Amino acid sequence: MCSIIAYKGYRDAAPLIVRGLSMMEYRGYDSVGLATVHNSRLVVRKGVGNVGHVNARLNLDGMYGSVGIGHTRWATHGVVNDINAHPHVSCDGRVAVVHNGIVENHVELRSMLTTRGHIFRSETDSEVIAHLLEYLPTPVVYDGNSISKALLDLTSMLSGSYSFVALVHDGTLVGARNHEPLIIGLGNPRKGRDGMLFADECFIASDVLAFIGHTDKAVFLADGEAFIVREAQKGLSIEVYDRHGKVAKDVTQVAWEFADIDKGRFAHYTIKEIHEQRDTISRAFSIEGSRVHEVVRTLLASRRIVVTGSGSSYHAALMAKHLLSRICMVGCDVVVASEFLYSMDTHYVDDDSNCDHGVGPVLLAVSQSGETADVLDAVRMARSKGFRILSLVNSPLSTLARESDLFLSINAGPEIGVAATKSFTAQVALLYRICMEMAKAMGRSTMEIDIGNPSMHVGSILEGEEHIASTAERIKDASSVYIIAKGIHHVIALEGALKLKELAYVHAEAIHAGELKHGPLALIDGKSVVIALNPMDQTYRDMLTSVHEVKSRGAYIIGISDAESSLYDTILAIPGVEPLLYPLYEVIPLQLLAYHMALKRDCNPDYPRNLAKSVTVK
Repeated sequence: MCSIIAYKGYRDAAPLIVRGLSMMEYRGYDSVGLATVHNSRLVVRKGVGNVGHVNARLNLDGMYGSVGIGHTRWATHGVVNDINAHPHVSCDGRVAVVHNGIVENHVELRSMLTTRGHIFRSETDSEVIAHLLEYLPTPVVYDGNSISKALLDLTSMLSGSYSFVALVHDGTLVGARNHEPLIIGLGNPRKGRDGMLFADECFIASDVLAFIGHTDKAVFLADGEAFIVREAQKGLSIEVYDRHGKVAKDVTQVAWEFADIDKGRFAHYTIKEIHEQRDTISRAFSIEGSRVHEVVRTLLASRRIVVTGSGSSYHAALMAKHLLSRICMVGCDVVVASEFLYSMDTHYVDDDSNCDHGVGPVLLAVSQSGETADVLDAVRMARSKGFRILSLVNSPLSTLARESDLFLSINAGPEIGVAATKSFTAQVALLYRICMEMAKAMGRSTMEIDIGNPSMHVGSILEGEEHIASTAERIKDASSVYIIAKGIHHVIALEGALKLKELAYVHAEAIHAGELKHGPLALIDGKSVVIALNPMDQTYRDMLTSVHEVKSRGAYIIGISDAESSLYDTILAIPGVEPLLYPLYEVIPLQLLAYHMALKRDCNPDYPRNLAKSVTVK
């Protein structure tokens, strides 16, 4: 969940690194640091705060040198302070390291290195990598001809998921990855006669967003691969190694249509991305048909469908369960990714998992980043049990996309705000499309749904943003918010509660409306805020009964509906649409309410405390 960027080339490194870190700040923003090489000496500056704050205080982008590494931290080991910020430096000051992930055996490695005289300055697991690079029998910092052996020796000693980049005092960049993303961007790449890869400049980052403004040519490292970037007669040489020796890597042109990643007229990325749903819902629903049809054929032929995801993507997975049942009359199981290991050991493995009829069991993995550790672990375990892997991702360049048998891109464009907004509705829109195509293939023409004009429907909700902001002002001091719903709408209640927790730091709980009298009513009094998801569908009248129950206890009632009711103290209006499509739109007022409550409570909606967007550690 930390972000890494390194640069080596003919330009000043520090401004490029600072800009790249700013583009990846959604991955972590507890602390920031840079290391560059100037006059054959490593120079390190780092401190607590976000990129802008630390840069203003330490003048990070004014550091000298044409090679450097940078990092933003999301704390896992050690408190948030200047010492624990990256980069970390070896005892002799000749190598600096930035690291993403967790070194699971860091305690044992630290103990071993301490007995050999190494002095540790931080509480982090990451610092052991810097000391190991100095300690190894053929250390990187002394013997340039044996760097590849030293790197591979190092990776054999590390347990866990990690990616790291080390800067050596002579300007060489080295690193490796294992289950954490690391991508090499190349300026003017070319190959020598022996297949050696050369470039004029080189970026190494945990996300292509860090360098997409400078080059669209990239090399994607595989798990277990290490790299070396150093000076050569033909420019910079880029060497990649695995356990078997040197690896020939292809240069990929980044083909994803990257959206504008500036905030433009908006104060925050989060509100910009909420507004972008005018376009992203339609775009996701309208993706190219042949790949959708292949997914449909695979799902229809499978004996078992399991859907998994984390956070908002888990809620999209729950939507898949409802839609498959309602539209296709197809059953599936949904497992939150972090619990997949425990479920797979029992319920989801059976004696005929390797049978030859159909396509066997299918795992549909849903992820915005495609780099979420829990989801990737679920995918790898499912594959080991004979599952075919399908995925919905926002980045076709992600690890999840590359590890799937077939993937569909939700095509939402970069989502910088930590809380999922447009990616969630794009996932759901694509699930509608898949289920409708499945129903059509099954001959269930009665289940055809008119998607209508999503841009117009979203626009009508956004027109009420001022009223939603005033509602946020009215409830900003609430200690708890309860969202009640029935049926498929309970999934949206879960998503709305998550948004309120993430953005506004308000305790929020999704409750099945019919379960109020079985316990939750004990929580309701005159200080309570209750949001009722109550569109005009088959749940409408029963929901009004539940609203009566909380209204009689004195709760302040916010209705989200396309129908007025005297029971509501205020209503956040949604458009009238096909009944099954209401969930796609009723989530948007909840997103807006959470955003404006965050502002009223002086919270930064783009960077919620203690959270990062791409959860690449377990």
